Amino acid sequence: MTGTEKSRRAYLQTTAALGAAGLTGLSGCIGSISGGSGGSDDPIQMGSILPITGALSAYGNGMQEAVNLAKKHINDAGGPLGRTVKVHNKDSETKPSKASQKYKSLVNEQGIVGFVGAASSGVSVPLAKNVASDGVMQVSNASTTPALAEIGYEGDTKYFGRTAPNDGQQGIVMGRIMNEDDYIGADKAAFLHVANAYGEGLAKKAKAAFDGETVAMVPYDKKSSDYTSTLDKLFENDPDAVGFVGYPGNGKTILKQWDNGGYGGEWVLSEGLNDKGFFENLKEITDGMYLASPSPESTKSADTFDGEMGDQSGTLFAPHAYDGLFLQALAIHKAGEATGEAIAKNFQSVSRDGTKVYAGEFQKAKDLLDDGESINYQGASSPVDMNESLEPLNRFAIMQVQSAKRKELETIPRTYFEGKL
Repeated sequence: MTGTEKSRRAYLQTTAALGAAGLTGLSGCIGSISGGSGGSDDPIQMGSILPITGALSAYGNGMQEAVNLAKKHINDAGGPLGRTVKVHNKDSETKPSKASQKYKSLVNEQGIVGFVGAASSGVSVPLAKNVASDGVMQVSNASTTPALAEIGYEGDTKYFGRTAPNDGQQGIVMGRIMNEDDYIGADKAAFLHVANAYGEGLAKKAKAAFDGETVAMVPYDKKSSDYTSTLDKLFENDPDAVGFVGYPGNGKTILKQWDNGGYGGEWVLSEGLNDKGFFENLKEITDGMYLASPSPESTKSADTFDGEMGDQSGTLFAPHAYDGLFLQALAIHKAGEATGEAIAKNFQSVSRDGTKVYAGEFQKAKDLLDDGESINYQGASSPVDMNESLEPLNRFAIMQVQSAKRKELETIPRTYFEGKL
């Protein structure tokens, strides 16, 4: 029996014995055994820090609704350790400084043990630098920068995890599209990226995966409206291919100015530009462009999630937000205590080998754990098999835009990326 299994069984045996004896005056002792603040019946304090306002506000409400759906499913089953989960939802405003203020409030005033967020990498990175020292588990549903694989450690314990894939995978795929003759077969490439942690990190990974000569690495300012000088710099040395890491809002302006300027080159777009409206608005311009996109295997959890989320089910990275809270609650129950350290140390194990459990099956998962069995949560976003860095490998697809629609040309299995990040 593992240490976590002993801890969980000790908790269950202790609470059962106390309940049978009617020793209600020992609730404080139960709290010290079960972890977290307060007695064994007190809610487990958790949170979310998501972009309800700001640059990513189009996605924040759906993400937050997904967290709240996970909370409902968890609490309908009695919660981990027989305690309900209370989620304090905060608005990151898509700003690092605002998110940091909200995080400090959650830690100092609500006493959270874990939270879901943030969305953008630029907001998640500063938070992740503090979570280990605070003993709080952070699980981002949408931050993909490769840098986060190395942040959030206290000794060998990692307090930062994510349900979104590491952009190192996407960079490998972008480079492959540029390299292979079946797609572009470029000799020279340039990379255009939004000037933030996400853009820079992914562009560097794509550059590393490209076998030819990289002639330019050009950042762009999200607040600009004229990108003529940026494009001039990007095409100064006549690249055959351009890797574009950005967002639809600025992307629309950039590609219109590229088209008007007659610069040439074949484009490979990042997942951040994978938006139906973006391609429809630029139907003639984007036709023939390539796209590197996660294509995770679907699980039964996706059907449950989509059925209960309604109109919000298609929100970008919303399924990942659901999985972020659900996995933390599973880790708490397995550990037998509600602390950030307990979540961090058990987060990987509830996501991999064992009996498969799905969204909405928290009671089944608890029963299996209580019987000393291992579980393998299959997420709404993907199978979410966590590696040592507490992030999943995803299957990817190479796509091409054809008449504003995305056609899948090739599927790249998860096994292709093992050992490559």
